Amino acid sequence: MRRVEPAYPDLFPLSHVVRPGYLPGPRVSLEPIRMGVVWEDAPQRVLPARTSIPREPVRAIVFARVARERTDMVHELLNRGSSLLVVLDDLGLGEEDIGLDGAGEDASITVLLPVLPSPLGDEALGLTERWGHRRWGAVLGLFPFPGALEELEGRIDRLASAGASFLVVAPLLLTPKDRHRIMADCEGTAIEGRLENCLFHADVSRGLLALERRAGVILHGSGIDPVLSELVPRGYNPSAVRTAAALRLWARRLDQSYEESSWGWRLRRAAAALDRLDHDPLTLAEEDNLRVIPGFDPWVESFTRSLWDGGEPLESAWRQWAGQDECQGTAP
Repeated sequence: MRRVEPAYPDLFPLSHVVRPGYLPGPRVSLEPIRMGVVWEDAPQRVLPARTSIPREPVRAIVFARVARERTDMVHELLNRGSSLLVVLDDLGLGEEDIGLDGAGEDASITVLLPVLPSPLGDEALGLTERWGHRRWGAVLGLFPFPGALEELEGRIDRLASAGASFLVVAPLLLTPKDRHRIMADCEGTAIEGRLENCLFHADVSRGLLALERRAGVILHGSGIDPVLSELVPRGYNPSAVRTAAALRLWARRLDQSYEESSWGWRLRRAAAALDRLDHDPLTLAEEDNLRVIPGFDPWVESFTRSLWDGGEPLESAWRQWAGQDECQGTAP
């Protein structure tokens, strides 16, 4: 195993990956650690001869095609109390193929379905019955392709209907080579001109932010969790982990709303301390003792309470981030 630094640590609270990470497959796929594209003809990666597993419980990510070859490591991670995020990079694999069919329901296993925009040819929007009883969700790679908004709304609706418990949306990070390859694959199609403008001329950052905001509004209306809060290693408290995940999501949203003057760093600092809390923070809140957690100054405490109970300052933060014209109802 090796340590990883996800491209979006606020959205993916991961610490380790089972080497070698992803393996190129028969179709283009999404790699959620760096939110990049893995093409079918990417260089093949070799499984390491030696393995090492952290002694302490960690949050690990493993790709299903790698887990099939390293079932012993997957079992050992679970035995040591680690939380496992299984990326389903091959829809033909079931949990029996990677040795998870014997894991109990109390095992901290979460299944992640990576979904790419349609110009990259990804139409996988649901899980088979072989995984349906596990906690699962999807990561949607965003890019302002032609028709991206309508596609985003349709895909969220279909994933919600399929039973996804969470949906993480994050900008897709395309390299110059990726963009030229996408353009070459769509040459001669009806969207070629608009696609060229999206890939090489338009303000990509503005389009990505608009898509992420729209996805947040839709998810709020659907009731689906917009954060990955199921990764709870042994010794961690589920309520503390969920609250820390929500604080990190709002740290990102505050940065998007206020840029240099954002107080997002204060939420991240508090989330880092809250994440490893071994008891329920709601109990501390009832006793008016949240301030004993490092980083919980009065503003962070009020923001955290509004996450649980609604009201200010979350209401104002939601209006600022989502926009009054898009926000319907109360803050999530």
